[in-house]
Order: sequence, then C-alpha cells, then structure tokens
Amino acid sequence: MHVFDQLQGELDSAGRPLIVTQPCVADELAAAGDLVKGKISGCPVAVVRGLGRLVGGLDLPGASSIVRSSEKDMFRLGADEAHRIGFDEGYKAAGAAAETKETVNDADTGL
Repeated sequence: MHVFDQLQGELDSAGRPLIVTQPCVADELAAAGDLVKGKISGCPVAVVRGLGRLVGGLDLPGASSIVRSSEKDMFRLGADEAHRIGFDEGYKAAGAAAETKETVNDADTGL
C-alpha cells in the first residue's frame, strides 16, 4: 500500500490549496483497525473498504519509509526533555547575543 497520501495541490473543505500535506495513512489505518477490532478481542484483522487508491504493488517502500532519523523526529522527546533542550538552547543564544551586544557597546565607547 501507499504509506503516505499525496494531497499537495488538492483543495481543503474551504477551497484553500494544500501545499505540504502528506498524511501517513498507514499509521491512520493501523490506529483505526485497533479501534475497530480491539486490542484483546482475539480478532486478527479489520477490513477496510473505500481506499483502493492506496493499494499498490509489492515494490512499494512500505513501513520502513516512515521511520525518521532522530534529527527529523519531532516527537522523539517527552515534554520535559524538549523543554530542557529548548531552554538550554535559548539560554546559550541569549548569552551569545549578550556577548555580541557587549562587544558592540565596547566598540562604541572605545573601551
């Protein structure tokens, strides 16, 4: 199956063009299947109808195409870790900006 649905160029419900819209339908279908059949029901499969446009050949890249490197994964960290990294990066940037400002002020005053 096609893992992503290519919606670039389509229009949304308000008539606006979709520029960078590429939902991961493989994830969406897996989640819907779990909701329909349940995790512990013993039902091994859920049947999905109406998405024949996503069916493709066996040469498609499959699930491996949705694995992101840690640098590109926006959700690899929990909230606390993301906050800490953002805080540290902001603190460093503020320090660098302060140092630059001091250098400029020193040049202006001749100190």
